[in-house]
Amino acid sequence: MKAPHWQSIVLVGVSLCTCCCFYAYASSASAVVASPSEGLGAQPSEEGKPTAAATEEVSIPGPLRSFLRMAGISQKISQEEVLPLLARNVSAEGYEGTRPTEFLILLRRYVDQAKELAELAGPGGVIRVANCQDATPLLRVLGYRLRQVCGEKNASLITANPERAFLTIDSGFPLPELEEALQRGGPFTYAFPASRVPVLFTERDWMTASKEADKDTKDLLETLLRDPVLARLYWAMFRSDAETRSALRDSMGLKKLLPFAGILDFYGSHICIRSGRVMVPGGTGAEPTWKDLVGASPQSAGEFVPRLLAKDKGWLAAYFDAFSRISQGQQKRFAETHRLKPFYEAFRAPDASASAARGAFRPAPGLLLLLTQLQWEPNGEPHVPGNLEAWNQIFGQKNESKMVRAWGKRSNGWQHPDQLVEAMFALSRTETEVGALQAYLFLSGLDGRRPAGKKLSPQTVVLLASKFADFSNQYLIFSEFPGLSDESITHFLGVAEALGKISNHTLRGNAMGTFQANIGLWQILARQGQIGSDKLNDSWEGVIKPFGKISSAPQLFGAGRDSIGEVLRAATGRPNGSQNEIIDLLAGPRQATPEGQRTHQEVANRIRSVLDGQRLVSLDTLLALGEGLNEMARGAAVGDRLIPLAGELREFEMPRAIFTGSERTEWAAGTYNNRHTELQMRTDLTEVIKSPHSHEQLAESRGQLAPFLRDTLVGLNYAYYEPPGAQVLHNNPLFVRSHDFSGDTVLGVERLWQAPQLFGAGSPAGGGAHLIGSLADLPYVLSEVEQDFIAPENVQ
Repeated sequence: MKAPHWQSIVLVGVSLCTCCCFYAYASSASAVVASPSEGLGAQPSEEGKPTAAATEEVSIPGPLRSFLRMAGISQKISQEEVLPLLARNVSAEGYEGTRPTEFLILLRRYVDQAKELAELAGPGGVIRVANCQDATPLLRVLGYRLRQVCGEKNASLITANPERAFLTIDSGFPLPELEEALQRGGPFTYAFPASRVPVLFTERDWMTASKEADKDTKDLLETLLRDPVLARLYWAMFRSDAETRSALRDSMGLKKLLPFAGILDFYGSHICIRSGRVMVPGGTGAEPTWKDLVGASPQSAGEFVPRLLAKDKGWLAAYFDAFSRISQGQQKRFAETHRLKPFYEAFRAPDASASAARGAFRPAPGLLLLLTQLQWEPNGEPHVPGNLEAWNQIFGQKNESKMVRAWGKRSNGWQHPDQLVEAMFALSRTETEVGALQAYLFLSGLDGRRPAGKKLSPQTVVLLASKFADFSNQYLIFSEFPGLSDESITHFLGVAEALGKISNHTLRGNAMGTFQANIGLWQILARQGQIGSDKLNDSWEGVIKPFGKISSAPQLFGAGRDSIGEVLRAATGRPNGSQNEIIDLLAGPRQATPEGQRTHQEVANRIRSVLDGQRLVSLDTLLALGEGLNEMARGAAVGDRLIPLAGELREFEMPRAIFTGSERTEWAAGTYNNRHTELQMRTDLTEVIKSPHSHEQLAESRGQLAPFLRDTLVGLNYAYYEPPGAQVLHNNPLFVRSHDFSGDTVLGVERLWQAPQLFGAGSPAGGGAHLIGSLADLPYVLSEVEQDFIAPENVQ
């Protein structure tokens, strides 16, 4: 998991896990597949699969592979997983509100068509066409008719019923073979056997429980396709272990469980029943507390489970489930100190009227994060970054959240860390990725990584928390390098805020990009050990300091040059170095073995290939031009040496636009503009070098190099983090140049210091695909960009 990417936490809404009693973690997965060596009909693996043998089977009309293709299910699953995964897809993907989706409509039509084909196949499960006359019933079911005379070479099949014909093609029916057979006058045979798959319990159990079973449904397959609630219950029950599943059926019955299908789906996989007793988080010592919360004893599963599922519209079940997933030690910290009940009261308080099973994903994802990441002091109290007074200030700051404001009024009286944690339990219900809870968890984790005696000061905690919504992704570097001091953290935030307030959009974007690119290069070299731990704070300050006051493009060019010089000084001991030397540094420390040297050279060559593919101006050229213009301002005659270098700025040419300005305004208004690259296209320093100019004009000309310097430094970061098999970086020469750091080209983009977002994919009128935002989390973002170019292992 990428930390602290809260949105990437999969909260087991579709995980396939067995009962873990109350101490074990359960792994999550959004799709269920057997191992590559398993095929259809393979036995399920021991871990995460039901253990009880099925007693009944349900018939699936036609080849099972065709059914799985139409149902959107992997071909690699075992037969025991067919109905559960069908149920999962029906409940999760089959409806928009109460209306069936196109997926479900097509699946129902396929099943109806498959049943007709199965009748033609007969008991032997083989469709046989002996001659042209025999083909008529088959063609009607398939939705086709024969053009020309059967038995002639030019005879062909054409659509007669578009709906049926689409299903025929989509399900993989061998239509070309049938057409060839009809051209010959027959015969044609196609195996179309019915498939038998296991069913949980008995078919009658499910048919009796369903409200749709008496409405033209003849079997469980049809019932699941028409009853989303039953389908969701089937999927939920499949994910429980065999003993728990049987106990739930025997004590409550499927019909009584049906109203709780959503709760069981989200929160039922960790309910564990053994010999009629529910195993609760915290062990037997926590049973009295859970009895008090639920209103029934865990020793009687038949009473405890229905009350648990019904209490507070599922929120207590969500609380129970989250505690079931954390470690035994963490559970006992809550149970033995009697924190379970007051923390639940805080958790349920925000809005107990809303269902905990609403939506497609589990609400309150912050709860599990809080339980797993909460830090503890040696005395058993929760850790408080800074102190309680700091958090009183944090909660007292202006905030759009009503809940935060409400807790802010109560924070003045906080005397104990538990009171702060109660607030965090309440905030775990809020749907945000950058709130006070996430700030608390990050700062707690950061404190845990810092040496004893060097914890974050209360002032730094307040500063980081107050800027968390805008800069949280930038804080990842502080977690990676916990040795960075409070002063280094404060200096970074001050410079970043100042750059973000530059009024000139173009200058602001170039400044933010250059600043982040140099920090990114520092981060790479520090991670690789080429910048020693004893130099972290001094080198960090050196990289940041040149950007302290930027008001013009010439200042920005000088700041970028001085900053990259500080990166080199920290890594090599000298402030000067060529682009090739920087690339060699990025490729890793020098290697002593031939194999290590070969690998080092391969990495360096891959970085160079990206820079070449993006057609970026060499760093050597830019620095030489900048120094040459300085010399000219001092009266040196170096024009002849600079003219060839200035010509390199013109080597990049934008492709001719396929849309006029008015067309782009009409079709892609506000999506993107090419101001950055257009300014580079108009840059021509040869005129400045050839003609006499004043000192001020030469200084201003040096500022024209700032956009090129930004792109080259940013390109080095892109090239270092190039994903394996990358295509975009080698085939879209505008990708680095198009990175929009200031958000000037897209309306409504906020929090530009957060991880970048991909905009414009598939929209050539809007400028094509490009990133908007910072360079934070760049490896992950570039992998996301490239993911559509990955060839799938299997094609459905």
